[in-house]
Amino acid sequence: MQVFKLVFFGSSDLSVAVLDELEQLELLPVAIVTQPDRPQGRRAELVATPVKDWAQARKIRVIDYQAENAEQFYQDLSALKADVFLTAAYGEYLPKKVLDLPKKGPLNVHPSLLPKYRGASPVQTAIIEGETLSGVSLMLMDEKMDSGPVLAQREVMIPENITSGEMMEVMSDESRYLLRTALPQYLAGELQAKAQDGSQATYSRTFTREDGRVDFSKSAQEIHNQIRGLTPWPGAFSYLNGRRVKLHSSVLTDVRPECENLPPGSIFCRDGGFYIVCGEGVLELLEIQFASKAQISCSSCAHNYRDGYRFESFPEAED
Repeated sequence: MQVFKLVFFGSSDLSVAVLDELEQLELLPVAIVTQPDRPQGRRAELVATPVKDWAQARKIRVIDYQAENAEQFYQDLSALKADVFLTAAYGEYLPKKVLDLPKKGPLNVHPSLLPKYRGASPVQTAIIEGETLSGVSLMLMDEKMDSGPVLAQREVMIPENITSGEMMEVMSDESRYLLRTALPQYLAGELQAKAQDGSQATYSRTFTREDGRVDFSKSAQEIHNQIRGLTPWPGAFSYLNGRRVKLHSSVLTDVRPECENLPPGSIFCRDGGFYIVCGEGVLELLEIQFASKAQISCSSCAHNYRDGYRFESFPEAED
């Protein structure tokens, strides 16, 4: 059996799932590239990526200094004389001279059905856009973002109420399934790459906290997609009596208020349910969290909100 020298690039939990599959395939990387330790929390303590923890537990060399020393990074990768690079949620741009190093090319596992949703947040974007079908792609990398030819894909359904965090777990499993057959086939020369149709390409971007601000003049469907697409991060939020409220989960409903003329954002509670009037339709909130408080179920606090309370996109001080 031919032995291939593989270098892996990744930083997230999805990356760890791919590494777990490589271990099952007996294709342990000769080195693992990840992002450097970052300060987290109020104490700004340095925290390693889950990929670095995985590598150190198996005594695999870790390279985490691309941004700090680009030339040393290139020289060290060149010295490895790798057959293939495999990236999955690495989070950094790789220049052409790095991509040209592996003998059998650089591969990427991307959680979308390319050419749809290239870029940094394909899973979140697909949910926010109301997609019901997505997938994972194994592709050859080129200098442009997620534009290289595709080697294999696996379709995945997006359930109606799933959050992006939950969907990423699904994508992690599906990435493993894809690699299980596609990577050995590629290394054996049995897969043909197919160029993407650039005219069909769509893109995803990095989301910020501001993207979580909810505008209840939008439809219930749009807001439901926003809430689940931005959970767990950066999180959807609104304001109630000037207090910031994080909206953790919701479902669409056919329940309607007794007064059909209530303005968007209005709250009405029925039989323990916590409902919000939207620009079109009604949304039932299931879990919320006030600033500096614990996450709670809406059914446990619905009795506190008589008709007339209303969510606002901005606190009164910002009006």
